[in-house]
Amino acid sequence: MMLVKSLTVASLLLGTHGVAFAEDDLMSILEGKTSQAAAQFVESEEVAKLKKAVNPSSAEQNIFFQFLVEKNYEKAMFQWSTAFNGSAFQATETGKALEAFLNFKNGLKLTGVESLLAIQNPQKIDATVISLWKENLNDKDPVWGMAQVTWNPYWTTVFGTGAEMAVVLQKSYVTEDIAALTELIKKTPVDSVERNILQWQLVLNLGIRGDAGKAAQVLAHLMKAKNNPIDKDLMTITAGRLLYQNGFLDASLKYYEKISKKSDYWFQAQEEMAWAYMRKGEPQNAMAITKTLTYPHFKGWVGIESYLLGSFSSLKVCDYPGVLTTMKSIKIQFGEHLVALEKLSADPHQPAVANLMKALSEGPVSTAKLGKDAHQLPTVASKDEVLSLLVKRHQYLTKESEIAEQLYTRSLTFGNLQGQYETLKNQVQTRAQMTQGAGYQRVQELAKAELEDSKQVMQRLRIVEVEMIQQVDSASKFLKHANASEAKMGSTGSGAKFAMNFSNDKEIWFDELSNFKVDVKKGCSKGKE
Repeated sequence: MMLVKSLTVASLLLGTHGVAFAEDDLMSILEGKTSQAAAQFVESEEVAKLKKAVNPSSAEQNIFFQFLVEKNYEKAMFQWSTAFNGSAFQATETGKALEAFLNFKNGLKLTGVESLLAIQNPQKIDATVISLWKENLNDKDPVWGMAQVTWNPYWTTVFGTGAEMAVVLQKSYVTEDIAALTELIKKTPVDSVERNILQWQLVLNLGIRGDAGKAAQVLAHLMKAKNNPIDKDLMTITAGRLLYQNGFLDASLKYYEKISKKSDYWFQAQEEMAWAYMRKGEPQNAMAITKTLTYPHFKGWVGIESYLLGSFSSLKVCDYPGVLTTMKSIKIQFGEHLVALEKLSADPHQPAVANLMKALSEGPVSTAKLGKDAHQLPTVASKDEVLSLLVKRHQYLTKESEIAEQLYTRSLTFGNLQGQYETLKNQVQTRAQMTQGAGYQRVQELAKAELEDSKQVMQRLRIVEVEMIQQVDSASKFLKHANASEAKMGSTGSGAKFAMNFSNDKEIWFDELSNFKVDVKKGCSKGKE
């Protein structure tokens, strides 16, 4: 009787909040652990609120909450299906968010976060579960940069702008509405990495739309910004392109010249310099540059358009043997590359692609790092942001699939049958495989695009060939009636002390390149002595 009476008084003293902890407190008293009772109460306060909201109606659900109180999230996860499968609670927003939280806490972070963010009405999630998420996930976690979901503004109030930006910046805004892009920029802190990335996309967006003036203003500001992750040489060459686009050729040349030979953008800068000289009506200077670009040892580094430019510049100074020589070298330089692109267009599962993906998983990849594989891949593959993201996502999901495998193995020793964890394991593995497949598909798309560009260049080369034939025919008719000889009109090209002629193809040092000096005759019209 005394024992019953004591228990009755204890339950009255504990009140409604104490009911949730009566069993734990009693066990603590019986085991002499009263000093830990208060701590247990504090740790379980949020769970107590959640338990009150859920109102468990079975022993299995009570067991689940016991695991949750103990923060034994693995056992709680294994108990989930027994406790809630088929229940009304499981289908609620709170139930979905809690199940996602258990996935997250057991190492399936991407699976958990994507499940959470997929909830259509997150405002209905109980505050206790939101608190659990906020305590365990901040806006700096790398998982945000992997989650592929449509962002709901509600989550910004929970996890902050940093999380939102990490999710939305997986998408490119280069062709998006300017107003929408501007609003995104306004949401980011000044001089933050996120703002600088968005401003860079705004530069490209404005440039594509032809508003080079505004693009240049944004770029000038961006080049001085702190915490700017955009490559300095990339911004410099972009400045040159904006100037070129608006006809400021001399100014564009100054920017192109700032790109050093150590830069990954040096070949691009050289090619664009040559086009600027062509627009200025100085084909001899373009010819001096293309002699560097068409140097045989740059196989795999230079695109086929440089050879078009070389042929075109030679045509403009009536160097017909030079036109033919450049055209003949195209098969030697690009035949293997174009065949490789054809193979990739048909089947991207080639050894070079596997090597590229492995390299990308370890960080940024340069052409030099790719070595011989560079000529077997699309030229832009190693710098493609979409491919890089897919590789990182595959790497992330592969780790999760390994964790899912381990969870499935351990679940077999717990309670009832755990078939759903085999399903979960298979789902994560399938997603990892699909992401890898998307990476191969992206390489295939890049290969097809480059092949199409190459075909267009080849068509333009045929036009150069036809023009050359016409010029040779006209010149032969002209020379029959000409009495005066043509006069040499001076030297053009490099003015540097390293200037050199290219009468033969002997091996030269890289430091000497881009310093060719070209002597030309004004061969397309008569000159005076």
